[in-house]
Amino acid sequence: MLRRDRPDGTRLHDLPRLRRIMPFIMPSRTEALIHFEQRLELRATMAWLVRWNEGTGPGSGPESDPDSGPARPPLTLFHVLMAALVRTLHERPRMNRFVAGRRLWQRNEIAISLSVIKAHNDDDARLSVVKQHFDPAEGLIATRARIETATANGRAAKKTASEREVALVTRLPAPVIGALVRLQRLADRWNLLPGALIRNDPLYASAMVSNLGSIGLDACWHHLYEHGTLSVFLTIGRLGPQPFARPDGTLAVSPGVTLRYAWDDRVADGHYAARSLALFQALAEQPWLLERPEDGGPGAPADAVQGQATGQGA
Repeated sequence: MLRRDRPDGTRLHDLPRLRRIMPFIMPSRTEALIHFEQRLELRATMAWLVRWNEGTGPGSGPESDPDSGPARPPLTLFHVLMAALVRTLHERPRMNRFVAGRRLWQRNEIAISLSVIKAHNDDDARLSVVKQHFDPAEGLIATRARIETATANGRAAKKTASEREVALVTRLPAPVIGALVRLQRLADRWNLLPGALIRNDPLYASAMVSNLGSIGLDACWHHLYEHGTLSVFLTIGRLGPQPFARPDGTLAVSPGVTLRYAWDDRVADGHYAARSLALFQALAEQPWLLERPEDGGPGAPADAVQGQATGQGA
């Protein structure tokens, strides 16, 4: 390590010995790859989205004149899941770590890369991956705005910064491309990679998210990349009716979605990861917990408030 810290992270020193040696035992993300499936019951979430979206439309926003239109922009399930992911990465910071140069680093920001298709119903539609930075102190409306900005940039005819970089490099002869990739990995390993190369690269991010449900597919088992510092890959399946077991042992059908994760086992132990996934599920299934005062949201439903007051809440 020729520098103490990286442009995108801070070196972690106070670690258990097992956590310190794992990058040497498993030097690649392929060796450390773990897959996990999670199902979300979204009856309360979808009901809350109906309440949020009542009367929303163009011209909305927290600063809108009450007499000129609605106070909130419309939200979708994807906005809720993304906001829950941002909050989880903030409150469970070990999930926002990465391995580089066989050392463990704490990422100094929350950056999520999104897969965006330029056009639907087109076999030749190009896939674009855009990277967006998020502020965990922001509410749902501000988080939605960041997501919409990122997806609009990805779908635009104009190439993104990473697409321009790839277009430039791929004009070179194959041996030169191979040499540049090896040089990049060597510089990354020795902490010599400039921040400018990290900033726009979507594989240097806290997580990558692919919303396969938006094109009618269920979640798939994805992989991680050796390039970059990506420690989490999340695929989101299509929303639909699913069976869920009730506390009394009976089955009930509710709106649900399946999520599938790929993550780097070296960044955190299974107990910490399990509690992080439980937090994400609680936020996704109770989205009123994501509201900030500036959102002016509908808040928790009456039955949830009553359950919390009597000690029966989730």
